[in-house]
Amino acid sequence: MTGRIEDLLAGFDAEMAPRRARERAEDLVRALVTFYGEGLERVLSIVHAELGDQAEPLFARLCEDKEVEALLSLHGLHPEPVEARIEAALESVRPYLRSHKGDMTVTRIEGDVVYLRLEGTCDGCPASAETLRSAVERAILERVPEIREVRAEASETPVRATIDDGSLRVLSPA
Repeated sequence: MTGRIEDLLAGFDAEMAPRRARERAEDLVRALVTFYGEGLERVLSIVHAELGDQAEPLFARLCEDKEVEALLSLHGLHPEPVEARIEAALESVRPYLRSHKGDMTVTRIEGDVVYLRLEGTCDGCPASAETLRSAVERAILERVPEIREVRAEASETPVRATIDDGSLRVLSPA
């Protein structure tokens, strides 16, 4: 559903409607999002008031549903902090990374951008950019909709390498 909403908003451009009409449509969308967010927050408060400590497993179960998790994130109501959800996303792809003797670490989060450091054989590997884009970035963006971009940072440890018979071979950290 979020994709459909984004498509509708993107298609509502200056050619389709005068600027004032577009501004009013955007105001309407903001008002509706705020209204639904406040309503969702009230629902969660009532559930918590009624169930007390028993509400936590219910909230965890709600977060297993990607659409509900996206709604909670959109309205700043997700019970887990962004950092924990990013780590959970990385854990989902770590078996793949480790099968190639690599890993990644979050170095910082600035606004809606996550910075990662490639480690092990991922650091300096020509395929790392594709791995970052295809597996890691997808996992983070699906799990943490507040994040809009994932960037790889250069390693702090220089690597020595040699080219033998036309192929690159990593020797060791410098």
